[in-house]
Amino acid sequence: MEREKNIFFNIIKNETSLTEVFCNLLNYKAFRDLFLNIVKTKNIDFNESSIGYKNFNTELILDGDNGRSDLHLKANNTEYIFEIKIELYTDLTDNQPEGYLEYLKNRNVENINKNLFFILPRGYLHLKDIHKRWINKSKYSKNEIDKKNIIYWDEILNEIRKQELNKLNPFIDEFYKILNYRWFSYEDIKFSKLEIQLMKLNTIDKGYKMLSDVNIPTLMNKLFEIVDSAYGKFNINKKDDEQSAGHYGYTLNNRKYKIPENWAVWFGVDFEIWSNGKSPLTIQIYSDNNEDIPKIQELLGSEKFEYKNEAEEDEEIIITTYIELDKALFENSNENITEALVIKINEIVNKIQQ
Repeated sequence: MEREKNIFFNIIKNETSLTEVFCNLLNYKAFRDLFLNIVKTKNIDFNESSIGYKNFNTELILDGDNGRSDLHLKANNTEYIFEIKIELYTDLTDNQPEGYLEYLKNRNVENINKNLFFILPRGYLHLKDIHKRWINKSKYSKNEIDKKNIIYWDEILNEIRKQELNKLNPFIDEFYKILNYRWFSYEDIKFSKLEIQLMKLNTIDKGYKMLSDVNIPTLMNKLFEIVDSAYGKFNINKKDDEQSAGHYGYTLNNRKYKIPENWAVWFGVDFEIWSNGKSPLTIQIYSDNNEDIPKIQELLGSEKFEYKNEAEEDEEIIITTYIELDKALFENSNENITEALVIKINEIVNKIQQ
């Protein structure tokens, strides 16, 4: 995206700048009502007509050393805190959510759980940490948190599109576009019925037929596009992203995602696993120490796969574990396969970090 094509280019670059623009857009009644109605569908019953732009604030320092509220709403004699995350992997601070809940408690809010919200990208890496810390602080349940206190960015963007606010207001349109461009745009690759059939072929006879089909280059290009699009959402180990005739994919940066040093998380197309009748897209979790393999399987529910390194005289066996991307995703035109792959990778990393 060129600079001149979006007024927020190089302005909305992180959660702080995004929060300021988001709050400024609440000055428009249509956008404010849209946001408040989403909040109401969670667990708050208030009259949005009595809430104006003046009721909102940003970066509000909370009393008692309880942190800083990203987006703050004071209305109807009470307060509401909105913690905003835009990156999939941004860490929580020590006050999220404990400090926020303590602040609301000190302000004599009747039900502190009802007045705290997280606005997150779907697949947020530390969602389980939010659950754990919130439950420990207030005994609130995981299901209640998910249902009543988590707002996903796609809910907001979908409503903007549904209500066509992006067509009615140029600033909302620019905001909508820059969010999609920087964070929420996933390459949406669809497969034809023939391509789906080709991906499922796993017998030798059918395999030869598959290699002769003129649609194979298109099929492979689509798979590689999905992998490359997912690549842009992660911090990758640059020293270990070389492709080969046997696979096309990338390995996550262990240090960034707090993955054990001798483990590795890879995602992409593994032709040998695929040729054994599995999904063309897999996430592999393996270890330099084969004794860790059962531990990985138990933790993640992954399947074991053995490669024979025929280049070695003793035919060394290399062991990995893998998790398939559900084959049904390829047949469902309503699913974005790239987004599903990114979310599945984050779920795996989250389990490892626990």
